[in-house]
Amino acid sequence: MNPKALIISLTKDINRFLVSNIGVLMVILSFIFLTGGYDKKEFILAVCLSGLISLTFNLLSAKIMKRKMERIIYNSFERVETQLYFDELTSVYNRKSGINRLIEEMARAKRNKQPLSIAMLDIDNFKTINDTYGHLVGDKVLNHIALLIKNFLRASDIVSRYGGEEFLIILPETDEIKAFMALERVRENIAKRPLKVGNDKLYLTVSIGMAEVYFNDTLTDFIHRADMALLQAKRTGKNRIEIAPKYINAID
Repeated sequence: MNPKALIISLTKDINRFLVSNIGVLMVILSFIFLTGGYDKKEFILAVCLSGLISLTFNLLSAKIMKRKMERIIYNSFERVETQLYFDELTSVYNRKSGINRLIEEMARAKRNKQPLSIAMLDIDNFKTINDTYGHLVGDKVLNHIALLIKNFLRASDIVSRYGGEEFLIILPETDEIKAFMALERVRENIAKRPLKVGNDKLYLTVSIGMAEVYFNDTLTDFIHRADMALLQAKRTGKNRIEIAPKYINAID
């Protein structure tokens, strides 16, 4: 149930609570008034009893409404967090969150003197897919690729949608060799697992550029080296991985 529906439900519960509470008191007081014949002590006892019943009813109702309010707050924060940090289509981190996580991992790697690798992954021939099958199938392709990337990486690895059909992959505590092995597993499994489109099977491939961080790398340097490696993978046939050299000049 979404937050709006919960608020409506909570409002109805409050109205029912008020009506029921007033109803209980009216019934008890009407009974006292109609039967009559009570002395002062009995009347006070009856009023106290009605107050006790009303208090018990109030506490139970308040407990129920408290739980519903907690659900409203939790769902609201969950929705805000999702919108702020995750890509709506693929459910991986969005670009801003991915960059922020990369900044954190670079600082941790340099502080602890641990390896760190990243990869830029691009879906091959994505424009052709959109032109041939339409953008709804294109969206399914993006979601399919994002799911496969996550399935064939570790839980500690970080995936974000960098833009369009491009994904940024962060592999903490992973050197160049281990990163290549992990990314090759991702590449191979994507190629082997087609997306079903109607009665057809749409076979997909990806190109990947990867880089290992060096002590003097800035964020821009690090991403640039992986991006240039991706460009090289695209230029040399696609469906492959290219490893960025330590020093790389910008390509005009």
